[in-house]
Amino acid sequence: MMLSTPPGCSGRSTKPRRPADVLLTAALVLVVASCAASKKSVEELDDPDVAARTANPDGVPYPTDRIGGAERAGGRPGERIPNFTFQAYVDGDRAAGLKTVSLADYYDPTGKRAKVLDIQISATWCAVCSSVTEATVPVKEKLRAEGGVVLEVIVAGASPSAGPGGSEVESWIARHQSNVTTAFDVRGRRLRSIGIDPNAVPYDFLIDLRTMEILDSSVGAPLNFDVASYVRAGLRFVATHEPSY
Repeated sequence: MMLSTPPGCSGRSTKPRRPADVLLTAALVLVVASCAASKKSVEELDDPDVAARTANPDGVPYPTDRIGGAERAGGRPGERIPNFTFQAYVDGDRAAGLKTVSLADYYDPTGKRAKVLDIQISATWCAVCSSVTEATVPVKEKLRAEGGVVLEVIVAGASPSAGPGGSEVESWIARHQSNVTTAFDVRGRRLRSIGIDPNAVPYDFLIDLRTMEILDSSVGAPLNFDVASYVRAGLRFVATHEPSY
């Protein structure tokens, strides 16, 4: 069943949040807030493609079949998210510099390191995104201990149509005292390949790390910004369902 939602921060109509089977116990809604772009001059990070790691830390190759952007729907499994590779500040550590992060790093068929990945797509101009990050920081380590990990990807800076710039990403991490691995995808050019509009933020992917299946793919923020409940819904799914592939 589809949920009707108002436009996102961009003011444009966006795909509504729809609770997949995995999320029936964690209703999700689009939070409407005032999001305004700054009129500062545009700054953009240099964001060349870098070589992806094609296997997980155990040497298991990342899946190459059933790749796409479709989430789980009823009994139909979701597609596997592509092995996107970003530059990122791991655990928000700016002093350590940028590191290469591939989704293959999270792939974990045995679930021994982690079970579910929440990919949060954000922009620094978006007030709702800021609130989601603020809600994530205090629960990030608790979720990690339960098997839930978070990756934030910033797709724009002060201008919805450009960026982010390096100072914007660093200021975002500092302002939120973020301990979350924070990557960037300038103008969302990688994420666009699976139909993600970088102006439709915040956006979440909830990924089953046993298979890299997309359990949920939704515009908006969790109800009451309860990121923990959203991730735990995915953990419950993994605990009660066999891998789809």
